[in-house]
Amino acid sequence: MANDQHIFKRFFLIASLIIGLCISGVFLGLSIRSSDLLKDQVLARARAHFGGIVLTRKWNALHGGVFVVKRPGMQSNPYLENPDLKAADGQVLTKKNPALMTREISELIGDKDTFTFHITSMRPLNPRNIADPFEIQALQSFEAGTKESFVMEDKPEGARFRYMAPLMVEQSCLTCHAKQGYSVGQVRGGISVNFDIDELNRTLRYNNIIIFAQGSFTLALLLLTLWYFFRQMQLRLDESRELLQRMATTDMLTNVANRAAIMGRFTEGFARQRRNLSQLGCLMIDVDHFKAVNDRFGHQKGDVVLRELAAIISGTMRQYDTFGRYGGEEFLMVLDGVDAARLAEIAERTRTLIETRLNSQAGLDEPVTISLGGTLVSPEDQNIDDVIRRADEALYLAKNQGRNRVVLLGLEGTPPAAKPAGSGG
Repeated sequence: MANDQHIFKRFFLIASLIIGLCISGVFLGLSIRSSDLLKDQVLARARAHFGGIVLTRKWNALHGGVFVVKRPGMQSNPYLENPDLKAADGQVLTKKNPALMTREISELIGDKDTFTFHITSMRPLNPRNIADPFEIQALQSFEAGTKESFVMEDKPEGARFRYMAPLMVEQSCLTCHAKQGYSVGQVRGGISVNFDIDELNRTLRYNNIIIFAQGSFTLALLLLTLWYFFRQMQLRLDESRELLQRMATTDMLTNVANRAAIMGRFTEGFARQRRNLSQLGCLMIDVDHFKAVNDRFGHQKGDVVLRELAAIISGTMRQYDTFGRYGGEEFLMVLDGVDAARLAEIAERTRTLIETRLNSQAGLDEPVTISLGGTLVSPEDQNIDDVIRRADEALYLAKNQGRNRVVLLGLEGTPPAAKPAGSGG
């Protein structure tokens, strides 16, 4: 049983490990998927910002730039030829090309601290458009064919998401940039967008906490269910093992030891007797006229007689003695630590007890008696068969002498036929 418990414990631990890995894998996948979805949302937001800026620039470029009233303090674009015009009403208009418009809008947005963007290239005309390290790396990757570049940066003021995509040279761009050697289809530069992602990180942490809690709860519930299942299975197996053990060692009719069990215990007692030189007694018991009981009252009543007889005798046995059904209506008692006088006393007490009680307990209107043959283990006995053979011989004598009596053989100082008792029968 201890080995079975070890096997169950080992199997439970292996199953728990497998389930734990599977559950952890599932919820880790959910966590990664959730993080990817949130990051995809951020990337979509960055692409939307970039697309809006590109559309605005394209509108400006399609119209050849936009002229605005030149207000006091406003500087004309120094990188354009003849950027100013004088209107018919005398007002001075200055031209805002796509690049200048993009930079000025980025400065306005940056002042509002929502997100910022920056137009840049490897060869900017305006020093304010010089690329930083991230933008330089992105521009180099665009030259190699990359479509976009993004990164998450941790800064003292908070985490930021930076995104950059290329600006391709179109026909309208050549008005300002043809002199730099650009041609249509080339990468002229790019626009980088960056914005705060602290809220995203908080959402990710919250999602991970929720997923971890759900995963832990699910794992604990599954392991508890698994433990309960294994526990119930182990209990059922223990019950089945006990039942099989009982069926293997117990006579199902009388609920006492069967022949195999009592012979095994007798053999063990015989070995102990040889080692310790202690005395060991044996009594063979047979129900008198049992066939007549079956014929007169039926086999079911005969079974009741055997059950009640076994119950009466079992109630008088010491814990270390052995009693069982030898076969049919015969029973065997193996008594440890008894001498001839004690063996005769127990045998006679048993005979008297059955004669006075068995009929009433079995529901019969006349006494049912037993005959007993007994002996002590002697040094000459080679095995228990020698002892049983002598006890059986004594029982045979008891039957021949009139039944309902005790005969003991092989006892020093005891005659072959001892203690005729009762009324015969």
